[in-house]
Amino acid sequence: MNSFYKTRPGASHGWWLGLLLPACYAATLWRPYQQDHQQHLPRDYKRTVLMTFGLLLQTLVIRGTLETRWNRHKAILLTLLVIACSWGLFLVCLKENAVFAGVSGLLPVILYDKLYFTLLKTMPKSFSYGEAFIVAQGIVAFVYGTFLQLPPVILRPDAVYTEMQMIYFILQIGLLGILVLVWATYTFTWLRKTIPFWIALGTTSALVALFPIGKLPAVTRLVLFFMNDMETIQTTGLYVALLVLTVSFIMWQFNYGRRTTSATRKVFHFMIVLVYGPGLWYQCRLLYLASGLMLAVLIVLEMARLIQLAPVANALNVAVNLFIDEKDAGAIALTPIYLLVGCSLPLWLHPVPCDLTDSSGLQMLTLSAGVLSIGIGDTAASVVGYHLGRHKWHASTNKSVEGTVASVLLQAGVIAAMYHLGVIHLTVLRAAYAGVAIIVNALVESRTDQIDNLILPLVTYLILVSSP
Repeated sequence: MNSFYKTRPGASHGWWLGLLLPACYAATLWRPYQQDHQQHLPRDYKRTVLMTFGLLLQTLVIRGTLETRWNRHKAILLTLLVIACSWGLFLVCLKENAVFAGVSGLLPVILYDKLYFTLLKTMPKSFSYGEAFIVAQGIVAFVYGTFLQLPPVILRPDAVYTEMQMIYFILQIGLLGILVLVWATYTFTWLRKTIPFWIALGTTSALVALFPIGKLPAVTRLVLFFMNDMETIQTTGLYVALLVLTVSFIMWQFNYGRRTTSATRKVFHFMIVLVYGPGLWYQCRLLYLASGLMLAVLIVLEMARLIQLAPVANALNVAVNLFIDEKDAGAIALTPIYLLVGCSLPLWLHPVPCDLTDSSGLQMLTLSAGVLSIGIGDTAASVVGYHLGRHKWHASTNKSVEGTVASVLLQAGVIAAMYHLGVIHLTVLRAAYAGVAIIVNALVESRTDQIDNLILPLVTYLILVSSP
């Protein structure tokens, strides 16, 4: 095994995680109810699925490189073979022209390979090998989708877009701007000083706000969306109130002056259930937009903490020291970001997340995969295990049988409540899939040493989205 890279202490390699994200994309594309409606799926989504298959093949090459199965020359030859396979898939499956197929086969694979090793090198002890696979794949998938969809927005200013398309474009522009800022701060050391960084952040924010979507800038589109109707305004007010409660809890912990326990940190899981529950069921578009905007905010805050940006660095350092998870062994506090990303992944992975025309109600359960597995299941396992856990799964873990049972029962209870409230509709077979999903995610939570917030939503989503 290559010892040059320092992975997260106490974590196994987690090679199997490299399969999860491509499998979720593929299962979403080929799920039975969509097989009869393939023509309605966005073409860009089908392109992304093929692209992630190329990333999966490159994952195998990267694993072989890390395990020193082959030298650099052989790794380059295998990467070229992966690029050729990906190029061929675009030509055969989607009948793309040779140039587009070549670019789609080449650039994502090269970016993925470079990004993966950059993550391991620049953020030591922050990832297992498998966790780095998921993060790198997710970033490449986002960048690929952005460069598929944004050019038409620029080239066709008179085009008319749906509300959901507007949200996609706003988030793509904003998150792409943040990624560019991260890259620039990493590349140019002078940007890590207080004044240059504030200038760069202000410039990035201004460019994103003024980016034209149709005939209006992005910030105008954003304001119009939030003021769209009274229900949106009320839900936004609820989110603001929950944000105030969360900040108040953090300030209370400041005064308390002691680090929190794993069970105490589950307060954030409870808060996120209160955010995603109403959002998924009543204001899906608002939730989708808010999740992306909050991700951008968390990334900027973590950047500010890392470069010790005045005047916010001290407060951020205190917060991280109080609430840091034992799995955050590296310099970067990734657990809060993973919590948001994990609950949002089903929304982000689904091609039409807020199209609720699926009268079976199955889509709503699938979109709830993150909330169920993390907000409900993981929280129950942690709290019950902390207070009542007596029988450990094995000597080297603090995960208990009681916690796992509580996770299964509470998730099953929530699904039953959703069914009786008419939020979802279940046949016997679909209920069986739901049962398998919650049992599997509870067992994975009890046995894995990987980051729960990152992998449990993907495991749960993969099973639920495969349901007929």
